[in-house]
Amino acid sequence: MKRFLSLICLCIYVVTYSQTYTTNFNVDTSNSEIEKISSLWHTYLKTPSKKFWKTEEVASLNNFNIQNMPSILNPPLLDWKLNNRILSISDLSENKYLLKSAFYNNDLELFAITNILIEKIGNEYKLSNYIYHHTKEWKTHKQSNIKYIYTPSFKLTQREAKKAEKFYNKLCEVFKVTPEPITYFIVEDCDAIYTLLGYDFFISKGMGYECGYFESDNNFVFATKKGGANHYHELTHFINKFYPNANSLLLTGLSAYISGKKAHFGKPLEYHIKRVNKYLQSHPHIDLSDPFAFYTMDNETNPQYVIGALLCDLIIEKEGKNGLLKVFQNYGSNEELLDYLNKNILDNKPLNKVLKDKIHILSKEKKFENKLGI
Repeated sequence: MKRFLSLICLCIYVVTYSQTYTTNFNVDTSNSEIEKISSLWHTYLKTPSKKFWKTEEVASLNNFNIQNMPSILNPPLLDWKLNNRILSISDLSENKYLLKSAFYNNDLELFAITNILIEKIGNEYKLSNYIYHHTKEWKTHKQSNIKYIYTPSFKLTQREAKKAEKFYNKLCEVFKVTPEPITYFIVEDCDAIYTLLGYDFFISKGMGYECGYFESDNNFVFATKKGGANHYHELTHFINKFYPNANSLLLTGLSAYISGKKAHFGKPLEYHIKRVNKYLQSHPHIDLSDPFAFYTMDNETNPQYVIGALLCDLIIEKEGKNGLLKVFQNYGSNEELLDYLNKNILDNKPLNKVLKDKIHILSKEKKFENKLGI
């Protein structure tokens, strides 16, 4: 569940055409080891090749630089072509070093301060993901498909882990995909997710009270203690890569539609339906004929989750589960989806009225029940 950071970023994104790579005065580059490490990092930033990375991590990870995942920043950090300044290089012993650096644009706006591990292997230095250093003393628990890595202060119960496994298996069955191993990280809070990834500072730190992420390249779930061991919303995102033509509004809605008590920002879907209904009543000018345009309301509810979920519900009501799968496979653009809805689902009724009526009716229900049986 992203905080729609990509929308914020697109508003301030300016391509930096002349990147600079510098080193702070306190970094002793007259030391040959320090000079090699700093050179390695800046060479990697200029040409982000896996040849600079630790071999074992390249072999086991589809996205070998976990810190650079697109889920938390869109586009991901390295694609912003930012300036970089090495702030420090610390010797951690056992041929391991911690390199701290700052990413900033030409206006000196700071985007991130990152930690990256460097390991000396033989006569070579290799980059390594900070996440493994950060979690080396954490607890682990393995289910058949889900491996948990969690902060020691979190109490993982077998019951919650089994519920997550059951949900995941049912999700894959309904959407006709084969389960794959998932690594599930549980941390204290939203900011701790960024710390886990190696961010001392990140532009969205402090912005969220509840969040979660799914990193599809490596099948990583990042959840807070509040999200717990069965954060269905994030597990639902596993199917996204199998339906590359699906409309993003439906995928957004699906994650809320089948996620129970943690549908969106840690609250159930019925809670957000009630809030959207109240908002629409006080803002009657909003026209849901273009359901993609109503994407902001307040910091507690993003209406796209409600609208997307109810569009999924409308499709399932009319054409069943297989009808929803057909739409996921064939109607990806906004225009294609609207055309399909008007011709096949709405029975010649205006989409604006259908959605507003459905929101109003469901706002009176105590509990929302999805029709997929997950």
